Amino acid sequence: MMIDKPHHVLTLVIQKETDIPRIRSKVKLLVRAIDAPVRQVVGLAVGASETARLLLQKYGGGKVRISLFPQKIMNIDCGVELLFHGKTSCLKGRICPVDEQALLVLPPFPGLMTVFDSVQVQGGTGGRKITIICRNIRLGVTWEEVHKRLSSIRGELFADTEESYVENLRAKHDEVVRLLQEKTEKNRLLDQSNNELLQLSNDLEKLARERTIIEMSLRIADQVRNPATVIGGMARRLMEKGNLTGREQKKIQVIASEAEKIEALVKQFNTMAAERRTLFAREDLVLLIEDALQTCPTLQSKNIRVKLYAPPKPVEIHANRQVLKVALVHILRYLTRQLPEGEGLSVDIGKGMEPRLTINCKLDSVEHMGSEKPTAMDSATESDKAKGLELVRQILTEHQAEFTVESNAEGKVAVSIRFPRVFHEQWTTPTGSTE
Repeated sequence: MMIDKPHHVLTLVIQKETDIPRIRSKVKLLVRAIDAPVRQVVGLAVGASETARLLLQKYGGGKVRISLFPQKIMNIDCGVELLFHGKTSCLKGRICPVDEQALLVLPPFPGLMTVFDSVQVQGGTGGRKITIICRNIRLGVTWEEVHKRLSSIRGELFADTEESYVENLRAKHDEVVRLLQEKTEKNRLLDQSNNELLQLSNDLEKLARERTIIEMSLRIADQVRNPATVIGGMARRLMEKGNLTGREQKKIQVIASEAEKIEALVKQFNTMAAERRTLFAREDLVLLIEDALQTCPTLQSKNIRVKLYAPPKPVEIHANRQVLKVALVHILRYLTRQLPEGEGLSVDIGKGMEPRLTINCKLDSVEHMGSEKPTAMDSATESDKAKGLELVRQILTEHQAEFTVESNAEGKVAVSIRFPRVFHEQWTTPTGSTE
């Protein structure tokens, strides 16, 4: 069966009980206007009103778009399409279906399938809005006859009262408002993402500056310490021999004294380096992931259900809060963008020997995030870079964390981040010594 693009005839809103008989009468009037059999008139009208009732009772109302279309089998016949859109997800306090099979056994779907040739349902479960597409091609009239009378058919639909014009215009106005709201929301999310990237850039710049100062301080200190120690040691050994003249003794004492001053300066460099490590602090991983979950825009826009499993006591890690938070948000956004609307994911925080954060969800593929085997921090691919995950890996490397991705044949994915129990501040100097 081939169906050309439907020709929109009328859109009606579903907001209150009085809208249901109006929808029934309009569908009945339309099917009569195209000279369809009486049996079709009654069946389609009742099916339309009962579907509208379902949307009103369980999904907060919505709208129905009524269209006619040409379909090609042997001849070009005329078909009718009723496209229902629910306003919200299943209302609280209602008996909501858990899956598509549970939904299709509820009224009016069994009856719709006997009246219409095709009934398609999208969403309606798991926090997703519902869309119902009902089509019938067994009207017994040709598209050519109906197409010639489209203008008069529309006139008959609006002949009884001007209220239908108002309802139709209101539906179109609501559609325009909805599109504008969606555009505004997308712009807001884009601005939020840009602000997050700007903040991340600033934090990484600070981090690099701090690291540069620390490394320079320790490198200079290490290069000065060895000569100062040798000079001071030799000076003290000469004084210990005791076979120096008074004048020579004074000179050696001055050399030893100045060597001690140099060693004191080296200690000051170490102190300064320690004081400059201000960006990293003890942070509670539980509070950090809660903040990231609230910040991630995709969780809210796609109605993703989140289950957080965390110990009652704080799980402390050594972290730069703002930088690590942006990395966690990026991981959450990457995962939730691939999840269907209304899907769920779980976040598990473990304490144990090493703090661990695990995000579990059901995905068909994580080809850009890692292989099916655990992925090491240093094995980032070009695909990772394309998706921005290379930056995440660099941030986690800065936090001495191990990032792994595991998936199984059932399509379940586990993204794990394991933090060190003890954070090691190690800087290697050109001579190979370590502070």
